[in-house]
Amino acid sequence: MGALSDSAARRQLCEARPPVSAQQPCQPRVRRQPYRHRTLLQWLLLTLAAGACGSAPAKDFGGAVALTSSLIDRGISIAPNKVTVQAAGYWLPAPGWSVSTSVALQSPAWSDPVAVTAQLGRAWMLDDRWQMQASLLYYAYPTDRATRTFDRQEASLAWSYRDLLTFSLSTFNFPRADRSPWNVAFDITANVPLRNDVSLSLGAGSSRFPAMAYGAARSSRYQYGQVGLKWNRAGWTLKAERILTSGNTPRMQGGPGDMPWLGTVARTF
Repeated sequence: MGALSDSAARRQLCEARPPVSAQQPCQPRVRRQPYRHRTLLQWLLLTLAAGACGSAPAKDFGGAVALTSSLIDRGISIAPNKVTVQAAGYWLPAPGWSVSTSVALQSPAWSDPVAVTAQLGRAWMLDDRWQMQASLLYYAYPTDRATRTFDRQEASLAWSYRDLLTFSLSTFNFPRADRSPWNVAFDITANVPLRNDVSLSLGAGSSRFPAMAYGAARSSRYQYGQVGLKWNRAGWTLKAERILTSGNTPRMQGGPGDMPWLGTVARTF
């Protein structure tokens, strides 16, 4: 879900730019609640429709839809390795502020999300080139009791140089796990323009996983990254990325294995 979240964050940061004259388990299974999930999806679609129809100034609302080959978060495949539909919407209630949400769906249960995120952000322009954003995020994986163990709450600070380079520092934990201290993650991404709307997409990061959440012998730090090509034009994005991870990268208990390639088709509005 990172691609859609990044798109909303970049739009929010651009809105913050001043005028030039003055810028991603081992308990009994419980019964699922599809009605709650459908209600959540309906509200998200309503938000996206509001942005598209322009019932408020167009600059205050926006969103994106995407089709991806899998769902990967910090180098970890967090859902079955199959085609995933993602949708995101954001609202800019005041200068520098943003509220966004996104949902990921997979067949055959199109009404039951495999992942949902919510984010509150505040951005500042540091100068004509640098900007900073503070964010509070919550990631939910509502498929069943096991996946809900990976629900994550997070706070982050990100510094961006135009649309070319972003560095972020995050702290997070797993509130549904029996024991989950706060962990730290570092991420850096780069977008290098090439030619004809094509750019080189690069990223690297380091995070720590808690042993009890992934069934490992002990907590440990792992590394991840990606390299790929991206094409952008008129709100459309095509992206192909190679996902790279260190040998000790954790896997969700009973979850999918490696997913070395990731393909994305997205449309923003």
